[in-house]
Amino acid sequence: MALHDGEFRIDDELVAGLVAGQMPEWSHLSLRRLDTAGTVNVAYRLGGDMLVRLPRHVDFQDGPRRESRWLPEIAPAVPLEIPEYLALGAPTDEYPSPWSVLGWIDGENAVPSALSDTTGAARRLGEFVLALRGVSTDDAPDGNSRGRGLASKNSAFRHYLTQFPHDKDRTEILHIWEGCLAAPEWGGPPTWYHGDLHSGNLLARDGDVVAVIDFEGCGVGDPSSDLIAAWWMFDADSRPIFRDTIQPDEAQWIRGMGWALYMTVAAIPYYTDSNPEFAAMARRALDQIRAS
Repeated sequence: MALHDGEFRIDDELVAGLVAGQMPEWSHLSLRRLDTAGTVNVAYRLGGDMLVRLPRHVDFQDGPRRESRWLPEIAPAVPLEIPEYLALGAPTDEYPSPWSVLGWIDGENAVPSALSDTTGAARRLGEFVLALRGVSTDDAPDGNSRGRGLASKNSAFRHYLTQFPHDKDRTEILHIWEGCLAAPEWGGPPTWYHGDLHSGNLLARDGDVVAVIDFEGCGVGDPSSDLIAAWWMFDADSRPIFRDTIQPDEAQWIRGMGWALYMTVAAIPYYTDSNPEFAAMARRALDQIRAS
């Protein structure tokens, strides 16, 4: 099902043709489309140990090149697994975007029910955030809007709020947003961030967080967007562990809550019908924000 207007046409025949034409050494391997909650890429399992990912839309086509350049730099510095970049596919007449072949990582989305110890997961993910912030920013790319101030999303936030379900208290949500907007802006040096740390981009095995995936939006800037996991992943018991591990100042924490809130307000009206799994994550995050 299409999630965005103007999506590229991506089907089994197209992907098989791309692999056969550009990576013929892998053309004999099985290829199976995966049913995921992802909103940026269509994913295929290639053989037993590879993953093909193809951006859904022209707005996402910078992601494969960014990952191909930076995943090898980031991997040695962080304590969780991240995908191994195996090949960068070229655009074609049939599919006008770069695309990726990555190493497969076994696991399931790290939703709360997949975690046997959420406080331990909060500590490990906090350690990942700290390690990522420590990666050298030499020649690093500017990040997307999540590395910039919340004010850049104020108009979009208010637009999405007008589309919000009527059973939600829009006045309360707007009050929280305006409090986040009032937090002082980032005054430190640009720092690496992932930008999308929610359950759909984290993998769990045996009840434990083991991997972070989907780095298309990574970059340097204000790192507060990586605090979204506090509300999209954790609860009142585990959230303080995540915070204590990273030790952000109060302004950074509030900006992080603002990014978490922006994502929920954008996702719920946009994805309720087309991607109900992701919309459910957003509704849970909104409940956590309102209760914190």
